[in-house]
Formats: sequence, C-alpha cells, structure tokens
Amino acid sequence: MNIEIASSAHTHLRRPSRAARLRAGAALLLLGALGAAACTAGAGAEVEAESLGVASLRGTYDLTSSYTGTIGDTRGWIIEWEIPELLNESTAWTAIGQWYYNLESGIYHSPDGWFVYYYGDDDGVAGNHPDCTGLLPSWGSGSTCGGSLGDLEPGQQVVFKYEWCTPERVASVSGSKLCLYVDMKDGAGWQFLAQDERTTVEMYAHDIEHFADVGPQYPEPQVSCEAPIKMLRQELKTTAGVWQPMSGASIWSFHDAAPYIYQNENFGASPSTWEACTSSGNDCSGVPAWTSAQVYTPSTLVTDGGHLWSATQQIWWSHPNCPPSNPDPWCPAEWAGLGPCN
Repeated sequence: MNIEIASSAHTHLRRPSRAARLRAGAALLLLGALGAAACTAGAGAEVEAESLGVASLRGTYDLTSSYTGTIGDTRGWIIEWEIPELLNESTAWTAIGQWYYNLESGIYHSPDGWFVYYYGDDDGVAGNHPDCTGLLPSWGSGSTCGGSLGDLEPGQQVVFKYEWCTPERVASVSGSKLCLYVDMKDGAGWQFLAQDERTTVEMYAHDIEHFADVGPQYPEPQVSCEAPIKMLRQELKTTAGVWQPMSGASIWSFHDAAPYIYQNENFGASPSTWEACTSSGNDCSGVPAWTSAQVYTPSTLVTDGGHLWSATQQIWWSHPNCPPSNPDPWCPAEWAGLGPCN
C-alpha cells in the first residue's frame, strides 16, 4: 500500500485539526487489526481531508458529540460508556470512543469481541499498559487491549479519564503531558493506559464509527435499540483542578447520520446522558406535529423535524423557541427523541 497517510507498515501521521482531519485515520485502526493483507483496500487512492462526520473512502464517524466550550480551559475529561448489543456481532467492526487533544481511546469491536483500545500516542508505547502492547504492533501509536481490558460483554460499563499531568504521571493543571486512564468498574480502580504530549486541540466523542467503506466484508454495525450504546456520564476538570459534571443541551454539538440515531437524551440530568442505536424508523402516521402554546402531558407523542418525540414531563405551555428538534440552549429538557419517522 502506498497511501500518503499510511505506509505498508501502517505508520500514521499526527492528526491535524478537527476540521481538516484525514478521515482515513480511524479506519487505519481496522487496517492495523486486519494486517498487511487488508492494505489492498483502496490502494493508490488519495484520501481527502473532510469535516468531522462526513463519509470518506475509509471510515465514518456516524454519530458525534463535540464539546462546545473552550477546550483550552479544561484540564481533563471523564467519559463513561455502556457496551451495546450488536445484532450482527459475528461480522461487525466498529469503534465507540473519544478524542481529547491528540489521544483517542474507547471500546473497539471486531468479530472476535469487544476490547479497550487507545491510539495516537506518538511518543511511543513503551511503559504503557502491559495488556495493550504487542497485540497489534503495526498500529505504532496504540493498540487494542487484552487481559482484563478485553473480551468485554454487552452491558459492561467502561470509564475513560484524560488528565493533564507531569512526565512522572502526576496530575497537574499546568502539566506538559496528557495521561489516559481506564476504569473497568471491577474494583481495580484507575489503570494507566498511555501518556503523550498535548498537540491537536479537540474534544469530541464518536458514538458510532463503522468501516463499511473498506468493503462489504465489513458491514455496518447493527446496534440494538433495546440494549443500545449508553453514554452514562461526562465530567470535565477545570483550571482550578475541580471535576464538574457536564450537563445541558448546549454543552455539546451533535451530528447524526442514518441509520443511526440518538435516543432517550436526558440533558436535564447532571451529568447528562443519552443512548445511540440503529433505527428502522417509526410509523408516525396519525401523530400530531408539535406546535407552540400548547399543553402536553407526560408521554405525549409529537413529530418535529422528521423525528418522533415523547414528552418527558408536564408542559403547561410549549414555548415557540423550544421545539423538540431544535430548542434554544435555555429550554428545559422536555422531550425525548425516539428516532426518525419512516
């Protein structure tokens, strides 16, 4: 393979800014897992720089949630996921994870199962978690993980923590390094994964990534809406070194692409939560459209923006600036999204 961003040894360039990221980067996780034989896919093709969430020749981030605040004012990030059930688990490839500065982590699925992974540690993987080295040396700057960090099951919860730190891995709001940890919620507590210099400034999650562009042998994951991906909490660390829960719809900017949807968003909770899955669409025939200046009782169904919505609370007067599909930042979390209409 002779592609600008990946050699036959699967080496990787440092990620550019989010707006100009080479979208093949995530798919290289897949190619690294498959080995050199997979490099024939797209050989000789040039991969263009595209915006986040746009399909490319390789991989696609189909659902993303980006932090809208000033990333430089954060000193750490905690994000907790619950592993979903895949309806095509024997064939699906996918990754659920996040980027904070130039370091990616998350949970990775191949037909062999679910594994913790990290990627983007450009100063070398020596000294990183022993269960995450040697499995896929072709990644260069990361790997999937085995041992207690592998062979994960649907319903299992995994927490990732990024923190500014010193070269000695001591947390510091003025530290020159970025430390990455994982908590498997098995009583072992935080386990060190990797450490790197902070370079690219970014902070977003990719709730669903697929590699179908590589070829039909890598089908899109079919995520159950009964046992979906669950984002259970996020916290950020302030410049004062204080961890704070992340809450409110205005904290994130969301991107979604069919057939994947966000559902059961609860932005009023502290921290906020949501779910993601593959939607077959809803039969919205006979369901009234949302209108302003109305009274809605809990669980009332309406349509808005091509989606079906359910009232989460008593609404005595629906404000014209608070439609379910595009509420103003100050609007209360009155509606839960149930997915697109057929």
